Amino acid sequence: MKNFEKQSPLTHPNVRSTMTNLPTSKPKLLVLIVLYKKMISESPTIKTLLLQQRDLFELELVIWDNSPEKCPDAQINKLERDFGQFQYCWTAENTWLSKLYNQVLTANTYDYALLLDQDTEIPLYYFDKLNDALFKYPKVALFLPLVLHKEKVVSPGSWVYFKGKHWGKIKTGLIPAKNVLAITSGMVISAKVFLVHKMKFDERLSLYGIDTSFMLNFSKFEKELYVLSIKFDHDTVLWSNPSADVMLGRFRNLKSTWPKILSDRPVARMLVYFYSMAVSFKLALKYQDVRFLK
Repeated sequence: MKNFEKQSPLTHPNVRSTMTNLPTSKPKLLVLIVLYKKMISESPTIKTLLLQQRDLFELELVIWDNSPEKCPDAQINKLERDFGQFQYCWTAENTWLSKLYNQVLTANTYDYALLLDQDTEIPLYYFDKLNDALFKYPKVALFLPLVLHKEKVVSPGSWVYFKGKHWGKIKTGLIPAKNVLAITSGMVISAKVFLVHKMKFDERLSLYGIDTSFMLNFSKFEKELYVLSIKFDHDTVLWSNPSADVMLGRFRNLKSTWPKILSDRPVARMLVYFYSMAVSFKLALKYQDVRFLK
């Protein structure tokens, strides 16, 4: 097992070119799972990853643990035995997602990187369908699953003027990348995004807005992306009617991201300012809490 904390991040990703591999070679897939206040044995993502047809890829697993306490060594060692190439990194200070994404993606060798949170149930045969898509569309740089919350597709979605909008109709296969949004969990990203396009996740953002910023930037470099006809179930605080205290913290974080994401779009930045005021009033009424107005 590599000790990730002892590695020096590279200036650029050390990647293998999928275009020069033999047709029969396996693509190198780096799987990054971020944990927070959950042990390895408790993560649905890790449990369902173990059920995949992993020999379709040369697979390396990276666990980045942002929990206050390190996961027990017994669980780490067991996972290392299950995956020949394995890294575990524990940062109790809860490293920002944007920063840990950039650190992992610039310090490793891979053809594609799969980003996952800790609570995603990966469907059976996902790797089979992903492998088929990668070989069928080797020039495509981004592959997305359909992500559902209570039977509603929440990712991918559309960027409309200054905010995201859920799709009214499911679209799969090759689609134009312009004005498409997606959450990071479930993204499969080609290494050329970071090597050729020099893209990075926006380190001004800690949690919310990372995915929006990435997708808007991605469409400046790539004309198409691929939506897999496979569904991931996903849950998040913003869609789960949380308490006022929890929602307040998340909403303030989300609101602070908008000026940063839209720093090069002055009209959209003005529109989102008024939109954020409207949402503040709506939440203040819902929770009967004036803190949302501050």
